This record gives sequence, structure tokens and C-alpha cells, in this order.
Amino acid sequence: MRFPIAVTLSLLGFGLFLAGCSEQGSASQGSDVPVTVNISSLFLTVKNQAGVPLTDVTISIVPPTRTTVYTKFFGRLENSEARDVMLGDFSGRDGTPFSLRVVKPKTVEVKGTGADGKTYEVSVPWRQ
Repeated sequence: MRFPIAVTLSLLGFGLFLAGCSEQGSASQGSDVPVTVNISSLFLTVKNQAGVPLTDVTISIVPPTRTTVYTKFFGRLENSEARDVMLGDFSGRDGTPFSLRVVKPKTVEVKGTGADGKTYEVSVPWRQ
């Protein structure tokens, strides 16, 4: 009689654990943002939802002190296109590669110019 109760409680706890883990980087973004950012342990996924292609797209990982901002540049991000970017691809101005072992990020910022001439900027808090 105790075994079914223990199994039920274990499955319930595991389900709640998985539900909590699935809310990574995009949980605080609304549905009307032009660019969404999902954060995982190895990648940032950036998706263009602006309705127009974006050019001069720059993704920045910003630490709390802003001493070194780590960036990755894309020439173009088409409408509804999503790109995965490895965290190791980001680097500072002096060429320092980004590492989660050294830097604790505060935010991820995405900036780009639309084909309509409008500038799109999105800032997402780092959650992990």
C-alpha cells in the first residue's frame, strides 16, 4: 500500500522538476517582441520575429560590471529565421573568449536594423 503512494509522489516531484527546468531564457519575453532569445548551457538561440529581415545583427553577453562585453556579429537574419550560437563563439574587444567559468552574465542584448530602416533592440536577463 505504501509503494503506490511513494511512486505517485516521486512521479509528481519529477514532473514539477522538469516543468521548472523547461523555463530557461525566454520566459520573461512577451509574444510581441521582435527578437526572441533562448538560453541553454551551451547555446544561445536567436529568432527573428520582427516581420522583416534584420541586418547588422549583434548579439552581446553583458556581465554586471560591463568591463568586457562579449559579442557575436551576424550580417543578416531573415524573417522567422532562428540561429543557434555557441557560447564559445562570443569574444570581447581584445579577443578574449567568453567562458561561463570566468564570467557570470547579467543580460543578453540583441541589436539589428530592419529592412524598413527601423532599429530593433532586445535585452533579456540571463537565467540559468
